[in-house]
Amino acid sequence: MAECLSETFECAVWGFDEIYGTADEKYLRKAVRCADWESAVKCSDAVVLPLPSSTDGKKLNCPLVSGCEGRADVPLMEVCEKMPIGSMLLGGMLPSIVRSYAAEHGIIAYDYYNSEELQIKNSVPTAEGAIAECILRMPMTVAGMRVVVAGYGRCGRTLATRLKLLGAEVFAVARSVKDLAWARVDGCIPIPLCEYREYPVNADAVFNTIPIRIFDGELLSLLSKDTVIFELATGNAGVDMDRAEQLSIKVIPLPSLPGKTSPKSAGEIICSVVRDKLYSHFEGR
Repeated sequence: MAECLSETFECAVWGFDEIYGTADEKYLRKAVRCADWESAVKCSDAVVLPLPSSTDGKKLNCPLVSGCEGRADVPLMEVCEKMPIGSMLLGGMLPSIVRSYAAEHGIIAYDYYNSEELQIKNSVPTAEGAIAECILRMPMTVAGMRVVVAGYGRCGRTLATRLKLLGAEVFAVARSVKDLAWARVDGCIPIPLCEYREYPVNADAVFNTIPIRIFDGELLSLLSKDTVIFELATGNAGVDMDRAEQLSIKVIPLPSLPGKTSPKSAGEIICSVVRDKLYSHFEGR
């Protein structure tokens, strides 16, 4: 993302210590490297945070920082306090406390994770990453596999259609009539969520995209012990992990797939959304 933004804007970066001296350093060749985060923030018109902005709702998510102890413990509120009035804060999954502070102190906050454009585009590297993991982890080909895709939103639909193209028999589990209709149009076998919870189909693999506890102890006890669950929901929200372990059902968490399996594409996708927002906000300045 920094590489893409540097093509258009003067871009200052901080928090990438661990990639300096590696092949990935090329992505920052046009950016100004700051020794401390305050220098990167206090003179900027806009501050772009990662996805997610924070893993605990309090501190900045900066896993590539190295060096002195405590450098990675950057409170998000301190970042906001250093920003000039009228500047713009863009981040993924911004905590509500940050959005509230920004609104009260003349800072424009924008959560790019909520962008429909990003959600749709992000579904592609998410689906590809999930299928790649499936190919690596399963003892059979995707062709001929019986697969359940739980949730038929942007990610679920993209994943299901690609699994179909690879020859899998895909069962789409969803709650809404509209999503079930789309699943049928796409060539999947639609199953209402309430029906699936009582009578789950026998499947080799389950891909869960529903971010609420669907695979609880009751449903897990009805699944075959040979079924592998690929959990794509944020924070493993869809599966009772402890109960699955007790029942010897294999669950493979797949968080943040775009950034892990397709970092270049993921960065370009976020950049396109951020860049458009910056253009629209600062146009004419």
